[in-house]
Amino acid sequence: MLLRQPRVLSRRYFVLCISALFTISALSSGCGSGKGPATPEFTPIAPVIVSQPANQSTPMGLPATFSVGVSGAPLTYQWMKNGVPIPGAVSSSSYTTPAVAFADNGAEYTLTISNSLGSVTSNAASLTVTARAPQQGDLRFQQVDAASIVNGANGEEGTNFAGWGGVSFGNATGTPLSIGPGCPATGSTQFGCNWLLNANSLPEGLTGLSVFYQGFPFDEFGSELETLSAANTVLTGLDIQPLSNTFAASWVQTTSGGGFDAIQHTVSAADFQGAASQDGANGRVITAVSWNDGQVFYLSYGWQSDTSTVYDVQTATATFDTVSAVAQQLAGQGYIITAMGGTAADGILLVGTRVHGDTMPRPIMVIDVPQDGGPAILNQLGYAVVGLLYNLDNKGNLLANYWIGER
Repeated sequence: MLLRQPRVLSRRYFVLCISALFTISALSSGCGSGKGPATPEFTPIAPVIVSQPANQSTPMGLPATFSVGVSGAPLTYQWMKNGVPIPGAVSSSSYTTPAVAFADNGAEYTLTISNSLGSVTSNAASLTVTARAPQQGDLRFQQVDAASIVNGANGEEGTNFAGWGGVSFGNATGTPLSIGPGCPATGSTQFGCNWLLNANSLPEGLTGLSVFYQGFPFDEFGSELETLSAANTVLTGLDIQPLSNTFAASWVQTTSGGGFDAIQHTVSAADFQGAASQDGANGRVITAVSWNDGQVFYLSYGWQSDTSTVYDVQTATATFDTVSAVAQQLAGQGYIITAMGGTAADGILLVGTRVHGDTMPRPIMVIDVPQDGGPAILNQLGYAVVGLLYNLDNKGNLLANYWIGER
């Protein structure tokens, strides 16, 4: 009868098992343990603030972003506003606020990072809320909403001056306007009375245009202007001169559908404020105005991308000597100058538009410099040129001009 021999481990199997016991990085082998791979032990790294958050200045209605440079692992995050944790702001070393309101002005933001080795909190960064920026793409505000200048950055380059040419105007679309006894009815110098800021190099998707008509019956002006109306077009300047049967206009177009609709109006100067207020209450913005012989011709635009905003509209008159003070007074009350027009006889008419109840003062700059210097100065300071006012003598020579810039 054969007896079963006891099982003897081979020398090779024994050596492998002993080796596994002394190899930290080895996986458990078939040594009878039955366990899976060992989990490496992780050593945490203490949290450190590498770079502090910067103060931010943001127009009302736009978001602001704060960022902190951090190191350490693993980390948890908690952003705080005025020392109070912000719900949900726990996943990143950067935080983007919702659209800021006036009440957010002066708020302070900090970030606390933590792990098992401790926690550290950043310095506080403050938020400054500046004047409201028009909604991007709203061509009714003379490019004051252009991305390149909304926070004071330099304007676009390469735009031209219709008539005299060769001048850079940044994001300007401008207002053709003359004051003084000049403006001959015929000849090439007519353009000296209807300077147009023609923005040929606006941001991608926009084109600036201008037109000059001479020798048309004044009562046919409306039909001529009708040909310029399109859903992707907003007229930004207008100069009608019935005595010489001329008018000039400037406008900006978008390559998108646009969604703008224009209405032409003619009212007496005495009725203009009431009519303008009614347009604002209906969400319409006046972008071009001409004032002759006590009659005001103007265009107002609605926009299908914003049908709910209600606007306050303030009209004001000035002379060449007082226009700077009047423009700054309007800006100080929160108005963007969206239209300007007039004559030497009637004076200068300015139209200010603001979101209803928004009285936060707006940045404005009015300068009196030669025609080839104003735009460069304004663009370098981050202002869009919204108007040009110039004074001519009876021979059409330039006496002085004012550039008006806003952002």
